[in-house]
This record gives sequence, structure tokens and C-alpha cells, in this order.
Amino acid sequence: MIDPARFYPEEDHPDSGTTMRLWNEILQRLFISKKSRRFVFDRKSFLYGMAASFILMFTIVGMYSTSKFIAERSQPQEIKTDRAYQTAIREFESVAFSVQKASGSPMHDDLSLQRQQRLTYLNGAIDELKEGLNSHDLSPLKRQRLQELYNLKLTLLQEMIQQGDIEL
Repeated sequence: MIDPARFYPEEDHPDSGTTMRLWNEILQRLFISKKSRRFVFDRKSFLYGMAASFILMFTIVGMYSTSKFIAERSQPQEIKTDRAYQTAIREFESVAFSVQKASGSPMHDDLSLQRQQRLTYLNGAIDELKEGLNSHDLSPLKRQRLQELYNLKLTLLQEMIQQGDIEL
């Protein structure tokens, strides 16, 4: 068996100062090495997670917009026309009445009040017909009645502009 005390010759043993410096250097390098490896590992994990979340987000947004596009393309022409009327009238009213409110010109004569009241009745009739008409109902009679109401509303709005009730 080997005697540990005689395994290395006495001249190969470092002195106490050298041993202390040697162990301090080893400990510093171990600490730095573990710290740097841990930081690199965490950074890689963070970057992979961020990349995966961006890919997932773009995939979900792409699937949503594609499905919405397909759903809109598959609708019948009557529903597209109905939505076009609704959007056009809504945008026109928002612009016209916002300009009127900003200018502060109130409607003061009886004819303008009657036109405003007719507009309110038309809005009510359109809303009532749209409640009874779901988005997939393709009844020609109901669609024709709704288009007539939209035409009446546009005619009334045009008349209100011509008479000065609504200023653009």
C-alpha cells in the first residue's frame, strides 16, 4: 500500500503562501465560471422564450386575420351591400353632425325640427327592421325595405344639407 505522506517528495510540496494563492485562484475561477455559465444559460433561455412568444403571437394574428378574411369573402352580396350602406351612412352622419355641433348652429325653424324628427323616426325604423333581420337572413322583401329606408335617410340628409340644417 502507498503511504500518502511519502507519495510526493518533500521538495514538491508548495509552501503555505503558495498554497493559499493557488486555492484563492481556483475558487475565483470556479465562481466566475459558474456565474458566467449561469448568465449565458439564462440569456439563451430568455431569448428562446421571446422568439417563441413572437412566433406564437404572429401565428395567432395570422390565423385570426385569415379566418376573418375568409368569413367576409364567403358572405353573400346582399349582406355586403347592406354593410356598405350602414357604414357609408354612419360615417356621413358622424362627420355632418360633428361639424354641426362644432359650429354651434342650432336648428331653429319648424321645417328643420320636422326634418330632424323624420330622421329620428327613420333611424328607429331601420333599427327595428335590423333587429328582426339577422345577418344571415336573405329575404328579398326585407332587404328591399331596408334599402328603401336607407335611401330615404340619405335623401333626408341631403335635403337637410341643402336647406342649411347641416353645415359642411
